[in-house]
Amino acid sequence: MIDAVLVVLTKAVEGREADMEDWYTNIHIRDALRFRGSVTAQRFRFSTEQPCRPQGFDWQYLALYDVFDPVRFSREHLENALTSRMQVSDAIDDSVLYDFHYYPLAFHDHDPDVPHEGGVILEELHCAEGREDEFRSWYAANYLPQAAARLPQAAARPGVKSAAFLVFRTFGQMIPVAPEYRYVAIYRINDADAARTAWRGADTALEKSGLVAPHGSRITQWDVATPRLTKDHVQHPTAAGLAEEERARAHMGGNVRAAGLEKLAAS
Repeated sequence: MIDAVLVVLTKAVEGREADMEDWYTNIHIRDALRFRGSVTAQRFRFSTEQPCRPQGFDWQYLALYDVFDPVRFSREHLENALTSRMQVSDAIDDSVLYDFHYYPLAFHDHDPDVPHEGGVILEELHCAEGREDEFRSWYAANYLPQAAARLPQAAARPGVKSAAFLVFRTFGQMIPVAPEYRYVAIYRINDADAARTAWRGADTALEKSGLVAPHGSRITQWDVATPRLTKDHVQHPTAAGLAEEERARAHMGGNVRAAGLEKLAAS
């Protein structure tokens, strides 16, 4: 059973994108899945074409972790970050951290037999002041199922495989700050072009509902960077997967961060 989704936005030190991708894909995500509390993880890249291009947005990568014990998963990070169990490449720009557990409020998967093979539409949302209960009810009962469905009246959202609506809580967090947006919706898509077209102008439409705060939405599209990785893939790796991890560790060598643990704090 999934208790939370860890949403992680990252960016590379300028000119170190290849090193950053190699470390995160072949080392970091595997180290994280070895910790207790997590089940699966997948990485995405910021799409060149965006349905609602956000101003001043410079994050390059998105990672989503399915977590069944956020407290345990956060504690494992706090206890092991910057040690041999979780080395951090100096190719990552860690000037600002964006690692937040979000807790599910609603979920729709209109065809569980169809695998997710595409990217993600990420909606980050902040509700209008004093209208939180109304916003939650409206988004979960109306907006989310219409966006996820394959019904004629919901044709404005084609290409969607599944949709999840989640909320930030202070419980079980890795870093001692709150995100800019309290709510997120994660739409896993199988048709990037159709979804991009469907979401154009969605930020304006959300704010016109009166339930989302002015400038209280940020919508981004992400292309798949890696297949979904499970704990089983890491605990029982293939020869090819193990060889890639060993190669990546040798390539990284001593180019690791030795400071920065103070940015993490138990909640």
